[in-house]
Amino acid sequence: MTDAIQIPAELQQVLSFMKAAPEQHEGVLTIYNAVEAPLRAEWDKLPTSAHKVVESFQQFQAVVSYTLVGPCAELLQMIEKTNEGDDKADEQQADALMQQLFAQGIKMMIKDLKAARRDMPLRNELIAPFRG
Repeated sequence: MTDAIQIPAELQQVLSFMKAAPEQHEGVLTIYNAVEAPLRAEWDKLPTSAHKVVESFQQFQAVVSYTLVGPCAELLQMIEKTNEGDDKADEQQADALMQQLFAQGIKMMIKDLKAARRDMPLRNELIAPFRG
């Protein structure tokens, strides 16, 4: 972790648990910030029993952010390889695809969080980075 970026404690716990390289931290933080509003909207719709799977929204946000790192990197590589030419069009396409990826990723993680209420192995997987 560099001194230049401030990483929330919950995200730092996930990064440490997953042994993420320091070079990845800034990218994961970018995803963490980007998914906050849409994830919060979905979180607020969840029943209280789903909220109790993790200790806080920030913990869930950190797990979701780390989960999205791989798909985001693959999407960016795919866009880079397939698009040549108009940078503005590339940027607009990348933004639209990234928003779609975030929406799908959030949907999947919300589904997992709901399932974790009854599925102890899934619950343990979600909260593993936050155990002492």
